[in-house]
Amino acid sequence: MAIVLKRTFVRPLIAVIFALQVLVYKTSILLAQEEKKVDVNVDIDGPAAGGGAVWYGNWWVWAIGIAVFLIIIVALTNRGSRSDTA
Repeated sequence: MAIVLKRTFVRPLIAVIFALQVLVYKTSILLAQEEKKVDVNVDIDGPAAGGGAVWYGNWWVWAIGIAVFLIIIVALTNRGSRSDTA
């Protein structure tokens, strides 16, 4: 008799407790939402060219950096490739 009582009482009780927890969780999420509109105004226009622009924002800085990088890579990979065979 105790096993039948355990099967018919405990499992539905656990299901009810779990359902109540889910209900409270979802209700708290719904109530936590803000209903007022937030005004977001973002200025995406940067400063004019030459007027306070950062140094790495100029195209010629990137061109010089890439050129120096390629020269270093070529110099490191070609070192010691000379052959002295006749």
